[in-house]
Amino acid sequence: MIAASVSTLGGLLFGYDNIVISGAIGYLSQLFHLDAPGVGWAAGCALVGCIVGCAVAGAVADYLGKKKGLALCAVCFALSSAGIFFAADLHQFVIWRLIGGLGIGAASVISPNYIAEIAPTRVRGRCVTLYQLGIVVGILAAVFVNMLIQRMGNDAWNIATGWRWMFFAGIFPALLFGLMILPAVESPRWLMKMGRRENALQVLTELNGPESAAIEAREIENALASEEGHLSELFTTFRRPLLLGIMLAGLQQISGITPIFSFLPEIFRTAGTASGDAFFQSVLVSLVNLFFTLFALWLVDRAGRKTLILAGTALQFISLALVGWFYHIHGSGLAVLIFVMSFVAGHAFGNGVACWVIISEIYPTKVRGRAMSIATTALWLVGYLGNQLFPIMQKALGSDGTFWCFSAGALLTIILVALLIPETKGRSLEEITKFWTTDHFAS
Repeated sequence: MIAASVSTLGGLLFGYDNIVISGAIGYLSQLFHLDAPGVGWAAGCALVGCIVGCAVAGAVADYLGKKKGLALCAVCFALSSAGIFFAADLHQFVIWRLIGGLGIGAASVISPNYIAEIAPTRVRGRCVTLYQLGIVVGILAAVFVNMLIQRMGNDAWNIATGWRWMFFAGIFPALLFGLMILPAVESPRWLMKMGRRENALQVLTELNGPESAAIEAREIENALASEEGHLSELFTTFRRPLLLGIMLAGLQQISGITPIFSFLPEIFRTAGTASGDAFFQSVLVSLVNLFFTLFALWLVDRAGRKTLILAGTALQFISLALVGWFYHIHGSGLAVLIFVMSFVAGHAFGNGVACWVIISEIYPTKVRGRAMSIATTALWLVGYLGNQLFPIMQKALGSDGTFWCFSAGALLTIILVALLIPETKGRSLEEITKFWTTDHFAS
């Protein structure tokens, strides 16, 4: 399905552009002579763009449609990749990273929203997981490209030029993404909301066949008729899913997944690993991320979203506590690698997948884009704080204290998800909306 491919490629660009900084940060920090807060800002500035991109993406997608919204994301990715290559100083680098961040943030709202509105109920979890799979492949591509480029020259070359090529390589998937959007179908729910019923019915027929299309069209129309489409609904009728989405999005980041990936080679260097080996170990971690995301793709519509979050976050809690312990006793770099890998595995089959699935499901059609913007803004705000504070935390608390703080965040996630998050597996988007208003949503 072209729509699924577009969503997956949007995730790939998200993953690449967000994590490519991991290989570049050590070199550009030397080039620009950055202190700890400066390193945090260089690593985290794109996430400020993410926050802005998230904040406006819902309104843009609701107004222009999902296809045009994704096309704008592709433009941001391409401009950022090209601009950073020619950045003469830190200020220019930050400007282009902010533009790339706009694309990352907007894509993190529009791509899962788009595929959730197109996919049949029985496979919706797996289809939205394809977006997360795209992110994981993008992360793997970023760390692999970083490793290849890092090995093309010595430290002096990498400080002056190599890190620029790491960013520039992202322009090629950005252009492919733009081309893939052209033949993709528009969301039938957006078309119906805009009064284009015949177009919506045509898309639904292509996706599900004529009989199912007619039934689903009526369900969408009935759901739209019961929604006002005002943002104020999110703070009244749908306040509960809004707050749960914000909470879940923030919790996805509180265990440190973004700063850990953003500083992955630096984490391994701190554990005593040589520079070249640190890049190779980053590739190994990303392969684990890919394998367990594929596992989640098979599992998400079988085990359910909440079950995956609880199991994955429990593994993260244990893994981070042990990473902190091995730093504390100055243990082997191999032990740090093993437990970082198990932490990433827990994220991959748990919150990394289920968070995106749930926040793409729980909001009503007329305000889904704006609601996802609010929730995903919370995700990137916590991610930005993680990147900004990570070098400062390491300096103040040490690597052991930093990872123990992240472990505490994972424990908090387990408690809150167990108590507050309902299961959405096997329910249509319209059924989920109805359950919020009738208060019959079983956990």
